[in-house]
Amino acid sequence: MEGCLGPAGGGGYQWLGAGEEGLDRAVVAGLMLDAALKAPARPPDLRAWSRLLKIRVQEALLTHLAGRITLDRFRALISTLNHCFPFYLPLVTPMWQPAAEPSGSRPAPEREIAMPPFSSRAVRRDLLAAALGRLQGVLPRRPHSKLQAGKLADFLARTCGCWFRLRDLQEHFSLERKTAWEYVQKFLHCGLLGHNHGRAAAVRYCLADEFLRVRGEAVREHAAAVLADLDPRLGPRIADLLIAGGGEPFWEEEWRRRLSPGHFQEILQRLSAPASLLEVVSAAPAGGRLLRLQSRWLLFRESR
Repeated sequence: MEGCLGPAGGGGYQWLGAGEEGLDRAVVAGLMLDAALKAPARPPDLRAWSRLLKIRVQEALLTHLAGRITLDRFRALISTLNHCFPFYLPLVTPMWQPAAEPSGSRPAPEREIAMPPFSSRAVRRDLLAAALGRLQGVLPRRPHSKLQAGKLADFLARTCGCWFRLRDLQEHFSLERKTAWEYVQKFLHCGLLGHNHGRAAAVRYCLADEFLRVRGEAVREHAAAVLADLDPRLGPRIADLLIAGGGEPFWEEEWRRRLSPGHFQEILQRLSAPASLLEVVSAAPAGGRLLRLQSRWLLFRESR
């Protein structure tokens, strides 16, 4: 069973070697070792770490082998992972170290998305809560389900309308990858999420525009077009900053810490053009300008 620490060294697992191919076991063992070595900030709870480890191995199998082997062969590898996981887990457990905690703090029960402290007003929580309340046939009805409407609303609000991965949802709610993927497909179908149409590891999702204060899709398209010749990676980064900011004013120095100094002035010049994204609100006597998104890019306008 996933997360259960069986006898170390294989005791009690005499079935290993009978009916399972050695190559499959070698692949699973290698991927588990690689996942353990590359594990990010490790949960203080060993069982949570073991769940994360298994998720990473499943993702590695999918990323590297999907489309390269037959479906039956892929299922055989997943079956090997499920059978061998309790056997190999004690062998990689010595690599686990609890994350250091400040004195008096409690470990967070759920993983938080590593997002900068953007505006808490980026997401229209009222509209999001109303939409989730209408998803009676999509969200589970069990009272102790991991994926409840309130928790899902908190997760989506933390993304601030920026792109997130399937893994982010999966690990936040401690779901199997297949379960997380099925929920995401339902959320896409009902219009809760948007999709970047990427492939494999490049797939990303975001909260749909109707729940944001900024016209996210339009901002992304404009930023990508304006900055494409500087660096194709700049457009998505700039768009995320603007969407997550919720249209609130910001000092240009706030961006200087986030962007490459080589392109900083050119980026601001292009984005501050009359037909572009930004407008100047005011300039400080000591230098620096207060900027904000032009009102035509906002979905929810307040008096300025």
